[in-house]
Amino acid sequence: MAMNKEDIAIQFELLLKEYSVARYEDSIWAFPDYPHRIKSNYGWKIHISAILTNAIQIARKFLTLNQKYHFDFKIISSIPYLEQMNMGYFGNSQVGKFITIYPDQSAVTETLELLYYYFHDDVGIRVGSDISYKQGLNVYYRYGTLLDDVENIDKRDKKLKPSSNVEKIYDYRLERYNSLPTRYLILEAIKQKGPSGVLLALDLQTKLKVIIRYAEKYYNIESAGIDERDRLISASSLLEKDFV
Repeated sequence: MAMNKEDIAIQFELLLKEYSVARYEDSIWAFPDYPHRIKSNYGWKIHISAILTNAIQIARKFLTLNQKYHFDFKIISSIPYLEQMNMGYFGNSQVGKFITIYPDQSAVTETLELLYYYFHDDVGIRVGSDISYKQGLNVYYRYGTLLDDVENIDKRDKKLKPSSNVEKIYDYRLERYNSLPTRYLILEAIKQKGPSGVLLALDLQTKLKVIIRYAEKYYNIESAGIDERDRLISASSLLEKDFV
């Protein structure tokens, strides 16, 4: 039987107490009972999104995982605040930011991979200012302010780009397409199987023939949650070549 909104709010409050996560005074955020370890004012940060119906499930999963990894993080402090956030009451830039993780800046990709493994099948509202990791549904990341963001609403500079001395995230360099760019002329469908396949195309800009491989989420999925699109991204990163 589904819980009503009041029950969800009570259970969420009890969950935060169970894991010693408490709200800061005059803040919409709750924090763990250990100090922040942020040293730089700029770097990568990660957001996990949630909606009313799965907030407790996602929070419990994250807080359980955190017992092992001790992330530097903040989480929305109540269900009413989550609803207001997702409706844009705190500004459009805050929509979807249920949990904010400030990862070790030398292990950002490792942290993203870990969180993607545990959360990529969960549903969340889109974080418009961020990039969805591997085009997943609720793990997002961006480069921006860290120290100024810990206790406050993030006053982001959307033009802020990663500095040269931060960890490079392969996913960050990938271009996202909803359809095939017009620069490619399809010559032959080499292989097609379900929503994945391999195409031979002509790049109209370079006048060279190229191989295009494509795949969709959830196709040929394993019990561990790895699907054909994950394998495509992994293969691309090994080749160190962009793909379409």
